[in-house]
Amino acid sequence: MSSVIRLIQNEQMKIYTRLRTWIMLAFVVLAVISMGVMMKYVLESEMNHVLQFMGLAAILTPLVTIFSVIVAGDSVASEFTWGTVKLLLIRPASRGKILLAKYISVLLFIVELLLIMLIISYFTGLVLFGVSGSVSPDGTMPVILQGYGIKAVEIMMTATLAFMISTVFRSSSLAIGLSIFLMFMSGPIVAVLVQLRYDWVKYLLFANTDLTPYLHGGKPVVPGMTLGFSLAVLAGYWIVFYAVSWLLFTKRDVAGS
Repeated sequence: MSSVIRLIQNEQMKIYTRLRTWIMLAFVVLAVISMGVMMKYVLESEMNHVLQFMGLAAILTPLVTIFSVIVAGDSVASEFTWGTVKLLLIRPASRGKILLAKYISVLLFIVELLLIMLIISYFTGLVLFGVSGSVSPDGTMPVILQGYGIKAVEIMMTATLAFMISTVFRSSSLAIGLSIFLMFMSGPIVAVLVQLRYDWVKYLLFANTDLTPYLHGGKPVVPGMTLGFSLAVLAGYWIVFYAVSWLLFTKRDVAGS
């Protein structure tokens, strides 16, 4: 276990010693603050409570998805691109532990980005909107945290897909580009397939990533789908994604890399 922790620390260091990581973090902070300023002074909204702004700021979570996909898609592929994979694999730790450390580091990055967004939205809302107003039952802190948790599941699945593509094809650009393409195009594609009444659409990954309808009284993508069904489908995809990543990373010959 201690070896895995050291590997995770090393992977975290790799992430945070890169300039792009700090640019992404700064972009998230500026996006939240800019949104608050716009709501306050440009749109002149009637928002009067910090929790109202925190709930609305959650619409910026696609930024977290994109940035998480960039880190996940580059995690393994960059080792092959820069030729550092051989140095990585001569460590006493097994390939499985190295891959696990990389994946956990991606998950930690997702959590860190979401926490930054949550904290910045709180202080931005506190400064700009205060706490003088009232909030609806759907705008309380537990509900907001639940919403972030739901988004975390969606982000995790998209990042895991990028992580698998990165491992399989050793290409950061393919992993990042394809994952972001599917992120934006999956909604319209699923909607079209639903309109065509294809029952098998409920087994697609992106038909199950948004769990919001189950918790807020909305309608699922396909009638008859339940929270348990979607969680089971997501679990199945996660197992396949990680299993494929593990199999290829631990068994592939890197002598020619």
